[in-house]
Amino acid sequence: MYKTKDKIYGYIGIIYYLILLISFGIMGKLYKAGWNNYRIIYWILFIVAIIIVLAKDKNFTNLGFSNVNLKVNLLIMWGIILLTFALSIFISDLSLAKLFKGTVYYLFKIAVVEEIIFRGFLQNYLFGFNLNKKWVYIIGGICFSLMHLPFQMYVHNMESATYIIFALPQLLFTFFFHLIMCFITYKRKDVTIPIALHYAINFLQNVL
Repeated sequence: MYKTKDKIYGYIGIIYYLILLISFGIMGKLYKAGWNNYRIIYWILFIVAIIIVLAKDKNFTNLGFSNVNLKVNLLIMWGIILLTFALSIFISDLSLAKLFKGTVYYLFKIAVVEEIIFRGFLQNYLFGFNLNKKWVYIIGGICFSLMHLPFQMYVHNMESATYIIFALPQLLFTFFFHLIMCFITYKRKDVTIPIALHYAINFLQNVL
């Protein structure tokens, strides 16, 4: 996990990211226009990332998965998920049905997808650049932070550079969040625990 690679990996990662960034802008426009199926674009790009890795690497390592520590990691992951859901029952006024629906959304449509793309695929492929590892992680963090800008600009009706100032606290949070999740991924050898933590943070923020 997170090992130096050939330059082609870095180029693939950057090209994919630029397409992803443009796609989020398109998704924002579609959202503002009232097209509810805008996330189809994101799902297509998610599938493309998986196809790229499986075609080039013939394994799941660069998607953020390995057999090392897998059983323990899965136990921790599901422990976090179940504890988060149980906690939400006590601290939220929402019905069980809505909490379950929220869990499915934030776990599978947000956490799983973003962790596989950013802590798995993209961060691994950025190691194709011959840079100090710290800089590779920083670049990955910047990519993850900026990814949120195009879509959120349309959501907040602030389609200008001034939104960057407005969103600066969130950008800093997502930058450091990426670094922490990368650290856990590196230490635990996969993205299972980051998936659970990502879900827990997003889910609890939205049910409180």
